[in-house]
Amino acid sequence: MNAPEPATMETAAAPAELALRFHGRAGEYFRIWVVNLFLTLATLGIFSAWAKVRKKRYFYSHTTLDGTPFQYLGQPIPILKGRVVAAVLFVFYYFTSHFFTALLPYVLVAGALLAPWVVAGSAAFNARYSAFRNMTFRFDGSYREAFQAVTFSGLLVAAAVGLGYATHSNNPMLAGAMFGIFGLIFPWWQRRTKAFIVGNMSFGDHRGDFSAKGGQFFRIYFVAGLVLSGVGMLTALFGGILTAAFKNPMLSMVAFLLPIYLGYVLAFAYAQAKVGNLVWNSTRLGPLRFESTLSGRGLAKLYVVNALAIIASAGLLIPWAVMRTLAYRVSCLKVLPEGDLREFEGAAGGAVRATGAEVGEFFDLDLSL
Repeated sequence: MNAPEPATMETAAAPAELALRFHGRAGEYFRIWVVNLFLTLATLGIFSAWAKVRKKRYFYSHTTLDGTPFQYLGQPIPILKGRVVAAVLFVFYYFTSHFFTALLPYVLVAGALLAPWVVAGSAAFNARYSAFRNMTFRFDGSYREAFQAVTFSGLLVAAAVGLGYATHSNNPMLAGAMFGIFGLIFPWWQRRTKAFIVGNMSFGDHRGDFSAKGGQFFRIYFVAGLVLSGVGMLTALFGGILTAAFKNPMLSMVAFLLPIYLGYVLAFAYAQAKVGNLVWNSTRLGPLRFESTLSGRGLAKLYVVNALAIIASAGLLIPWAVMRTLAYRVSCLKVLPEGDLREFEGAAGGAVRATGAEVGEFFDLDLSL
């Protein structure tokens, strides 16, 4: 697909709110999903790059802002090349962590140095090949900025987690202390990463601005931790009663683990909703600001129903679950203009390699807002 030509927003006056809608249908997406799955398996994963493009184009084209759909301009071949590189890196990591453990420290150091490139490359690729009204987004973050935001504080997070795992079997108290350090550092690390991505993202000649503070992230995770801890304490307190109430060992295990699972879902959904709201509500892009109203209870209900439906259907309702999740998230996001949208003017950017984006996706790095 040819790169879009330079364009200017033609919207005249700024309304009170720009309507953001998702028009995807589970039946339509099911056909895309099942073909993608079959061809990916039949080609031993090679078709996965084409599957990603087909999926993204469907999502983008069925998401509209002020009646205009978004556009996904990525091409399969660069994505496939990026996935090959990601697969090679993963295989190298797997063998060094399982068979050549003496090399693992060097691999972890190399991974820490590689992480900023992955974050910056992924953001640049996703921005360059995402468009609205024939204008692409742009990401200008450098490796040095990414290193300062991601690796510098991320090394502390990695050290806390690694030391926690390393000492877990020999010194549980020290392991707990290390995980505590991780819990204290992670919110500020997440804030720096989000600020790096938003602050270097631009549309037209307007760069993003991110105003959230690390303390705001910390309060969210602190409350989520209290929820999870409270459920765990109640389960432990009444665990004996629950176990004794059922003579069947399987039922006893379910009665004991179900509250813990539900507590985890509640804490996770709460953190996801509050962090999502904080990030969007703290983001500005030129004359645009955003208002997110995700609900922890709403996300928890969504997760539970989706999980039960997927299990009951042996996976066939995955497209239905995906559509429900996207529709809910879009319905909770408002785009509020505070100026003339004709302020957005931009030019087409150059090609961006997909390798960083695919490495980030392969290792399950969450780089989205």
